[in-house]
Formats: sequence, C-alpha cells, structure tokens
Amino acid sequence: MKYLGIIYILTLFSCNTDEIKNQLPAIGKIETVDYRIIDNTLQEILRNNNGKFPVIIYERIKGNKHLIFIGEQHGNDINDNRFDTIQKYFNSLNPNVALNEGGQIADTLHFTTKNNAIEKNGALGLLKYLSDSNKIKLLNADCPDSIEVASLLKYFPKNLLLFSFVTQRFITQYLAKHNNSTILLNKEYKIFIETYLVKRCRLNLTEAEKEWKYYEQLFTKYNSNQSIDLKNFDGRLTEKYYDENGILSEFGRKSLAIRDSFLVTNIYNNLQKHDKVFIVFGAAHLFSIKPTLDKIFKKD
Repeated sequence: MKYLGIIYILTLFSCNTDEIKNQLPAIGKIETVDYRIIDNTLQEILRNNNGKFPVIIYERIKGNKHLIFIGEQHGNDINDNRFDTIQKYFNSLNPNVALNEGGQIADTLHFTTKNNAIEKNGALGLLKYLSDSNKIKLLNADCPDSIEVASLLKYFPKNLLLFSFVTQRFITQYLAKHNNSTILLNKEYKIFIETYLVKRCRLNLTEAEKEWKYYEQLFTKYNSNQSIDLKNFDGRLTEKYYDENGILSEFGRKSLAIRDSFLVTNIYNNLQKHDKVFIVFGAAHLFSIKPTLDKIFKKD
C-alpha cells in the first residue's frame, strides 16, 4: 500500500506538470501603447493598399493553446475577399469558441447563407454563420457599452459622446446598408438612439437631444462649421478636433483603451477554458493589444 501511495502521488504530480506546461502565464499588466502610432499605422496600410484595408492575421500557439485573431476594418461587400480569408482561417483552426466585437449576438439569430450573413452584419454576420455551421458558441469579447459610456463620461461631455457614437456606430453602417439612401434615416436613427444609446448604453438624453437635427448641429460644431453631406460622408472628418492632438482623436483613443482592457482579458479567459480560440475585431484593437498577447504567448 505504501508503494501504491507513492505511485499515486507521482501520477498526480505528472498530471499537474502537464497541466502547468500547457497553461498560459498570468496576464499581468496590460502593455501600454501609443494610439497615435497605431492610427498612423492604419493610415499607412490604407495608403499602401489604395484605400482598401486588408485583413491582418495574428496567429500564436503555445502548448495546446492556439489563437487566431483577425483584424479588419468593417464592411459588408459580399465581393470583398476578406470574407473568404476569414472563412479560410476559421476552417483551418476549427475553433472551440469564436469571439466577436460589438456585443453579444442572440443565439436565436441565424443566417441561411454566407452572403446573407455578410450583407446583414459584415464580418460579425459571417462569424455567426460559421459558428452556427460548426455548432460552437459565438461570444462577445467587447466591453459592455454601458461601462464604456460611464467611463467616457468621466473625461468628456455628453454631446461629444453622442456625436462620436452616432458618427462611428450609426451613419457609416446606415449608409452602407441603404446604399446612401436617406429615405429611412429618421426612422432608423430613432431606433439607434432609443435601443442602443438610451437602453443599451444607458446614456441619458433629453427629447431634443434625441432628434436628428441635434446631431446635425453637433456635426457642424465639430467639423469646421460645415453642414453634413450624407452623399459624400467621410467619417474621419476634417476639423481640427480630429487632428492628432484634437479632442475627437483623444476621445477615440480613450474609448479604445477602455475596450482593449476588456478585450485582452476576455481573450485570456477564453484561452484558459478552450484550446482553440478564433476572434475577429477591428484592426486597431489587434495592434493595441498585440504586445500583451505576445507576452502571453512568449516561449518559455
């Protein structure tokens, strides 16, 4: 019995050693990055690719842990070969779980075809379609919107937050979805305000602040007194507020920093639970958390 006990202990030690060997190191401190450099990198990539942003592939393996992170810029053109690239890497990994940007997608949402998924929701739709086809979970890796908003309001006025969120999270997507038609603009804007900004983000707005004309006033304020032109809309804008040191750029960097802290933690936690993790997120996020991911996957 004495020898049996020793063998049992040695067996436990052997199992634990394997488990430790395959575990990723503690996440530790999230590496700080200069978001100005990241923004310049993104602009250089666009210039080098004639204004079309290619997907950025980040792949790391350590022990039995395998991560593929695809960084992209959002769009829903079914002819864009970025979606074929995403599908190719998804299939090559055959992940245990997929992670997405922009909030949790309902399990009840399903797409009948790949093209239908892309037309409706771009890379997010494709990711849901692929996850359903492979019978795996698609989980949100992003910061809860209400926490992001509450954090941003500590640094910036409410009207700046409203302006930035509408510009970046409503207008571009609306114009892409409706081929620049403004027929449904007021209807969909009200839905965005009520369901996203008020209900999901918990942003307190007056009735006047919920109106499209209020956003138009903010656009003029933050864009060199120019009126908004939806037929020639440029989400980057031209005003001094959006230069490298402007308040809108500062707002964007702060938003990224808040979301990135949640993102890298969610990736790490899912890697602890699963061996193969696949994620699609905006390329800026990939560049900003890459130093931390490199540290996690550093060879022993």
